[in-house]
Parts: sequence; C-alpha cells; structure tokens
Amino acid sequence: MNVEISKRARRQIERIQAWWVKERPAAPGLFLEELATVDRILRTSPELGSIYAEHASRTVRRVVMPKTRHHLYYRYRADRDELTVLCVWGSKKERGPKL
Repeated sequence: MNVEISKRARRQIERIQAWWVKERPAAPGLFLEELATVDRILRTSPELGSIYAEHASRTVRRVVMPKTRHHLYYRYRADRDELTVLCVWGSKKERGPKL
C-alpha cells in the first residue's frame, strides 16, 4: 500500500513532536511511537478508522491515538491501494479540523 502524508500533516507532526519532547521529558518518544503503531495498523486494516466525514468523492476516516490524545484523519482509496494522512489533531481542541 502506498501511504502519503500531506504537507499539512507533516507540519502538524513536527510541531506536536517538538512540543512533546519539550513538555513530556519522561516520555519524549511516545507521540512518534504511537504514530508508528497507527501506521502499522492502518497498512493492514485501512478501513479500521471510524468515518468522520463524507464528501462527494471521498470518505475521511479518523483513528484515535489514546495515549497522546490525538486524532489522525486520513482518506483511503481502495481502488488505488492508497492511504493519505490529511492531518493530526489534538483531541482537546473544541472543534475538529477543516478538511
């Protein structure tokens, strides 16, 4: 399966990881570890995430990262065997991301 990470998601991952290293010195690698676990799971079960939104041509799914309390939003295209990570969003925010 081809997995792509959008530019937006890359920026968010970098920002979250920098925060995690600074603010969580007891577990500085936890965010990236949980992200890697989600990546492995989605590569074998890409439709595992719950449906977050449906647009005319695509379905956006969400997976919760319980240890770090972040949500990973992605789109899976079975016809192309392609998964695109759209964004990573903190669950403490009062609203969801604009997708």
